[in-house]
Amino acid sequence: MRIRYPYAESGSLETRRLRDGTRELLADLTIQLSEDTAITVPRGFVTDYSSIPWIFRFIVRWSKVDIAGVVHDWLYYTGRCSQAEADRLWRLIARAGKHRANRLQAWLCWIGLRLGGWWAWRRHRAQRPAKSPDQSA
Repeated sequence: MRIRYPYAESGSLETRRLRDGTRELLADLTIQLSEDTAITVPRGFVTDYSSIPWIFRFIVRWSKVDIAGVVHDWLYYTGRCSQAEADRLWRLIARAGKHRANRLQAWLCWIGLRLGGWWAWRRHRAQRPAKSPDQSA
């Protein structure tokens, strides 16, 4: 997948906070990555946005990367692409849009994803249902 800047959002990010601190999407969130490629995160999906450890939250505010975090969580959950591609898309989406992270913030958080994201990737991979031969990727 190739992102061309700027990407387009369909609607705003509408969520409600759950008791455990995660957020449930109240409406579909569609991110247009290019003219012919879009990712839609469906209403009802539960996300923790970008899981930035508290010690690093001085680097980047959640509000700058919340949409990137939702899309990233969806890609990890579905396994629609590789972990490396999901992490790369997080960085590119974090750098795009109206409220974006600066280059340093995006790269530092991306490094954190590459170093620590393997745990979440493995957890989601173990929870994914096995695909039958007639299912497409």
